[in-house]
Amino acid sequence: MSQLIYEFYSPKGIIKNKNISNSSRLVLKEAEKFGVDWNIISCTQIIELSFKGKKRTFYHQVPSTTSALAKYACNNKKVTTNLLYNNGISVPKGYRVRNSSSDKFLLSVYENLQKPLVVKPSDGALGENITLNIVDFDEYLDAVDYAIEYSGKQKASVIVEEMFKGTEYRILATREKVIGVLFRRPASILGNGLDSIKELIKKKNQDPIRALKSGTTSHLKIRMDDRMLRLLQKNAMDFSSIPPKGKRIFLRRLSNVSQGGDAIDFTDKVHQSVKDIALNAINAVPGLSFAGIDFLSTDITKKQTKNSYIIIEINDTPGFDIHDFPYEGKNRHAAREFLFLMFPELKQKS
Repeated sequence: MSQLIYEFYSPKGIIKNKNISNSSRLVLKEAEKFGVDWNIISCTQIIELSFKGKKRTFYHQVPSTTSALAKYACNNKKVTTNLLYNNGISVPKGYRVRNSSSDKFLLSVYENLQKPLVVKPSDGALGENITLNIVDFDEYLDAVDYAIEYSGKQKASVIVEEMFKGTEYRILATREKVIGVLFRRPASILGNGLDSIKELIKKKNQDPIRALKSGTTSHLKIRMDDRMLRLLQKNAMDFSSIPPKGKRIFLRRLSNVSQGGDAIDFTDKVHQSVKDIALNAINAVPGLSFAGIDFLSTDITKKQTKNSYIIIEINDTPGFDIHDFPYEGKNRHAAREFLFLMFPELKQKS
């Protein structure tokens, strides 16, 4: 399948805009396998699928089976948290603050929460502008400003939460089934005793599973920047340091694949209670038919208790190519499940 690009109207005519996501490309490949016709509606980012007179559409990874209400809830992290809490699901304690919040309110939020803290944009994505492990008030204020920068809106807001100490996983699910579970290892390199961290990053970035921008691969290259350097310096290293053979050096605190992390399939290792909680979570959001659930657990292989896990976020437009092409593990055929969601009758042909 050739590279697919969205278009838009301009005074010069129709101009190519940006690549469709790799997950969307995988859906179109599956559609062709099942005899489903597809078309990118001109100058939109909406893709139309047609099968035996029936038409369905999707936008990025949001199928037409997902409602506007679900989109609203998932785009506002505090609304999502409240929906989960009201359905008996463990969520982190936290508050929403705005760029207009008074110094007194900011201080009251800080003092009311147990440290360390997490600060993130209320409408954020891809792990951008999130700060973890905050224990200092000045660092907290800087993190709030950093998160507000992401939105840039006149009435921007951010979420301040208590940080849960556990391992993070991404669960992909419909309202009826869990499709896959991934451990997303933060961006890292494995020392060989010979190469510097900079050289090891360059070598890892040569893996064909990685690209500079999303569109054709499931993983992104590791970007070297000042925040990464500061993390290394906190551990008495820099990009020229040569780590010992077999020692893994973590380059980010965030586990997002979009930040250069590794997706490792964990589906067959999780306890059934994890899948039950995930299904409860997606069904807690009205009209949400397909989602990525960010799940933290002290041990995902054991039966979960109220205090052993939390759900920190639900994404209504999850990139699922990492489930089909993980860094390690099985292909979970998420693109096919996405297609089946809109055309259930295709399951009989699989």
